[in-house]
This record gives sequence, structure tokens and C-alpha cells, in this order.
Amino acid sequence: MELTLLLIAHVLGDFIFQSSKLAKGKTKDFRYFIKHCLIYALMIFLALVWFDPVSKIALIFITIVSLHGLIDRLHILIKKNKNRSDKKIDKRKRELSAFLVDQLLHILIIIIFSSFIQGLSGIGQLVVNYVGGEQLSKILITVLLYLLITTPAAVLIRLVFRLFSLDSGDKDEKEDLIKSGYLIGVLERIIMLTLGLSGQIGAIGFVLAAKSLARFKQLDNKDFAEKYLVGTLLSVVVALICIVVGINLI
Repeated sequence: MELTLLLIAHVLGDFIFQSSKLAKGKTKDFRYFIKHCLIYALMIFLALVWFDPVSKIALIFITIVSLHGLIDRLHILIKKNKNRSDKKIDKRKRELSAFLVDQLLHILIIIIFSSFIQGLSGIGQLVVNYVGGEQLSKILITVLLYLLITTPAAVLIRLVFRLFSLDSGDKDEKEDLIKSGYLIGVLERIIMLTLGLSGQIGAIGFVLAAKSLARFKQLDNKDFAEKYLVGTLLSVVVALICIVVGINLI
């Protein structure tokens, strides 16, 4: 439960509550960076308030938030120092690699420090007594999976997809939040995850068929068809991974 709560806090602070304006602004204006760190700190605090003792939790809180800020700042500085003359494909590869390394470090830190959490606080014990420890763990894992298939999955898919795209790659990764493609992808993964966790994996085919029918005429365009296939397969892979994790843990 400790790890799951901290991972939920990480996803909320680093993705869900980090707007497109904030994600772009923190690379140029230190005030935006501080704002992001404060939002992230609040999410981590809300996750750790469930646990005791206060002295140990306070130290864990300070360490996780400080390391998160340090990693993000290093990421920004490295990004600013990149050679602008590099080819677009090389730039996109570096962006994907930097994203994966960045998130791997954040998650590794959370895993390490979650192992030092032992006792529940009054709030945590109250919730566990009311809901039940096992049931609460299942609920938290389900929440985490649904959060992962929204913005985090969209950002990852966007970065992978751009390796095969001809666009400039200069726009913010989250600009698709206001576009139908983003919404379709999120809804697609939510439906697939819901069907998978409900044991109706076969019904996922109908979701993909319905999506293909809506794009049927556009599939005559070879370039669009290839991009559509890559995007759809990436989305399906992410959803299937979450389904497998959910089936084994819930």
C-alpha cells in the first residue's frame, strides 16, 4: 500500500496536475519550476500523511521531493545544453530516452524510500479499519492503473510516435490534450482496461473495430494508415500491460 500510494502521488504530481503551460514554462521560468515542485510536494505529503512515525515520514518526504526537484532540474539543464544542429530524429530519440531515464529515477527513488515506511498514522489506520487492508490495496492499484493509462501513457505514446512522424517536434508533448486524438486514445485505453479487468478481453476487438470504422476512409491514405496503426498498437500494448498487471495484483 505504501508504494502504491506514493506512485499515485507521483503520477498526479508529475502528470495529471502538471498542465501544458506548467510543463513548458518550468524549462524557461524558475517560478514555474518551483510551482511544479510545490504541487508535487503536496501530492507526496497527502500520500505520506497515512503513515507514522512523523520524524521518519518527514525525512522521507523531504528526501523524495528534493531528489525529484534535483532530477527535474538536471533534466532541464541537459535539455537546454543540447546541440540544436542535431538531426530531428536524433533529438526525438534523446527526448524519449531522457523521459524514460527521468521517470525510472523517480520511480526507483519512490521504491527505495517506500521500503522504510512501516506504521500507519491515525488517519491511515482509520481508513484501513473502515475499508479493510486487502480491499484498500486493490482499490489503490486500480486507481493507479487508470491514472497510468491517461496522461502518462499519452506522453509516452506521443514520444514514441514522433520517432515515425514528420512533424517538427517543437510543440509541447501535452498539446494533444485539447485534440480529439488524445481523447480518443484515453477513452480507448479506459474501455480496454475496464473490459480486461472485468474478464471481457475478447470484447476489446469490438472497440478497435469501431475505431477503425470511424477512420475507414482516411485509411486509404498510406501515410495516415501507417501512423494510425503505430498509434493504435502502442495504445493497445499499454492497455494490455496494465490489464496483465491488474489481473495479477487485484
